[in-house]
Amino acid sequence: MRARKRVTAVAGLAAMAASAGLLLGASPASAGDNCASGYHCVFYLGIGNSARHSYYNTDSDFRNDTFNQLTSRSGGGQTVHNNVVSASNSSTGGYESHYYAGVGTDWGGFIFCVNPGSQVDYLPGSLQNRASSLRLRGTTSINCY
Repeated sequence: MRARKRVTAVAGLAAMAASAGLLLGASPASAGDNCASGYHCVFYLGIGNSARHSYYNTDSDFRNDTFNQLTSRSGGGQTVHNNVVSASNSSTGGYESHYYAGVGTDWGGFIFCVNPGSQVDYLPGSLQNRASSLRLRGTTSINCY
């Protein structure tokens, strides 16, 4: 009888530990400024004062995208291609936003990246108005905003 109680107790502790591990291992949503949960957002000017475009997935060509949100602000309706000044990352899956100067899937011309839950309001001048594509990547060793 004692062995049966011990096995039951050990099984109960293992179940509790597994449940705790699942709860602790869950990744909370990371919110960047002025960007809906799960999205990677780019802005025509500043995060709080210009039009926005939101991406949910990788986009290898910004030439057919416009700043189609908050359109009453500066940049509303303008093409995203080579017009990104600020960016925000509200990834719910822990994806970094990696921006490139080139279009297509060769991913040449890396410019900058933004970590989940982070943003960059007004990129340094040398990085502004250069982004042409976005690739979502898991955690990398690249230093991001």
